[in-house]
Amino acid sequence: MKRLELTGTSFDRGITHGHEMKENIRANIQTYKNRFLIGGATEDQIMEQAETWTQRFRDHDEGYFEEMRGIAEGSGISLSEIGLLNARYEIAYSLYTSEAAAANDIPSTEPEGCTSFGIQPEYMANGHTVIGQNWDWLEGLRGNVCLLRVRSDDHPNYMVLTQAGIVSGMFGLNEHGVGLCVNGLSAIGDGKELHHRPFHIRVQDIMRSSNLNDALKVIFSTDRVCSTNWVIGQKGGEVLDIESSAKVAHTLYPENGLITHGNHFINRSGIETEFERIAPCSLYRTPRLDRLIRQNSQKWDIDHLKSCLKDKFGHPKAICRHPNPADPEAMRTITVTAAILDLDALTIDISDGPPDQNEFVTYGLMD
Repeated sequence: MKRLELTGTSFDRGITHGHEMKENIRANIQTYKNRFLIGGATEDQIMEQAETWTQRFRDHDEGYFEEMRGIAEGSGISLSEIGLLNARYEIAYSLYTSEAAAANDIPSTEPEGCTSFGIQPEYMANGHTVIGQNWDWLEGLRGNVCLLRVRSDDHPNYMVLTQAGIVSGMFGLNEHGVGLCVNGLSAIGDGKELHHRPFHIRVQDIMRSSNLNDALKVIFSTDRVCSTNWVIGQKGGEVLDIESSAKVAHTLYPENGLITHGNHFINRSGIETEFERIAPCSLYRTPRLDRLIRQNSQKWDIDHLKSCLKDKFGHPKAICRHPNPADPEAMRTITVTAAILDLDALTIDISDGPPDQNEFVTYGLMD
């Protein structure tokens, strides 16, 4: 997997990103356009939303917008299309909520999935705080993701996994040992209030947090556009799981050192959930990962966790996801990457593709 070294101003970082990944960025734009088109959107509607969200990014965070502008400049791709990628979460979840409401009339597919976990250090053989996940999403993204190692005097250094063309990513860790994994959720109310801080800016805010308290503020301090599950922790021993809808957020805690999560709300108080209607596999992936990890009665190690993320029960809708040939091509999902984040060692063990077929490679923030 390619790792980009990003330094300098926001615009400079964007230039590097855009130049190095321009073909991958073009592929990702087409992947998302295809997904939105098959969901019922038109090309004009997609680009209208992209242009609107581009301005919203500028309103929320000038630095983030400048990095988007640099990506556009470096890749030779329009700023609106870069905006489409960076707002893909908000655009997608509005679409998926509509799909869930009409579940009987759409193909059997699901929005962005994942199976994640968090482990407290006293249960790990190396005594470290560890989080991780399989990131299950569109097959077309395979090979079009990269790690960003971002260094700046203005904020903590961090490393994050992103889709080419997106300034921030989905999961990562920083020099203070703050780490994040995410899962898609869906609830009634997603995409109704569009003025809140977008998902990918919040991920960047968490990566720039010096401690767990500040990272949690990023999630709790304001309402959100869409539902998300956040597995968040910091070296030295703490892991929390935050289930958030647009207006409601619940905190889940590890039990006997471990917490696992999929793509359905576990605490449904105040939430009308949607995800299970189109992704019932989450209902068995979440407890199965918990059981697989606990099958090893000794303290757990990284190799054991890797083997659990390779599990294929329920194939192709398994913890380790493979494409379902019955789904339309634009909707097929796979485990794009599996990752284990050691928040004390500041390393990410990551696979480029489904982990049952692709080896994990270790990348260090401090290398």
